[in-house]
Amino acid sequence: MSKNVGPRKVIPIAKEFFCDGHYYVLTSASLGGSGLTPEAVSHMLGHANDQEIEGLLRQGICIPLFFDGDCALDGETVFVLGDLTDQEEHDWIGRLSWKLNIPCGKFIILCGGGDADELADAISGKLPEPNYQIFQVIDIAPAEYLVEVYAYLSSMTVQLSLKEYDDKGHLQENKALGQWYQANRPGIDGISYIIRLAPLETEPPLPKLVPEISWCGEFEFRQPEL
Repeated sequence: MSKNVGPRKVIPIAKEFFCDGHYYVLTSASLGGSGLTPEAVSHMLGHANDQEIEGLLRQGICIPLFFDGDCALDGETVFVLGDLTDQEEHDWIGRLSWKLNIPCGKFIILCGGGDADELADAISGKLPEPNYQIFQVIDIAPAEYLVEVYAYLSSMTVQLSLKEYDDKGHLQENKALGQWYQANRPGIDGISYIIRLAPLETEPPLPKLVPEISWCGEFEFRQPEL
């Protein structure tokens, strides 16, 4: 889906980054070169419906991400500019893919549901408070990018996928699947998620939206036949 240009670069999520919530927005300082204001994008994100979110996605303005718990990407997330290693490619269990247009060369990850003031702060790159880091800006070559969020065994995404309801309605852990992953796709120490960016060559399928939320959060899973 992509072509690699330049050397691979790995950037950890900032130690100070904190997101006490279920929502993140991946975007750029130029909002995809759309000409939209932070207020306009914030309004669309805050009053989300499938049609408006799909419009933002198709233009490469942002990727709104929803997780089933707080702080999913905090601490053990790295950004990879370029190709995955053989182990990173082999061991991922869940993946969510789409595109971003980044003509300004500044990729942004923002905590929350896209509050207009917080989005404006992220675009400016200036923290409103030194100890309140809810966004991170990464310099990158201007281009249209394939963006892939990879979930590994230790991630919230995978760990929650191992929970299932039995015929009595009790939540149980799928121990057989967990053991298979541990033996065959154990992941990389200290990494729960990789957010990979590479110049877009072929557009991936439009990601499925979480029902009633209309944000991206439906991962493609690798599952063995047990």
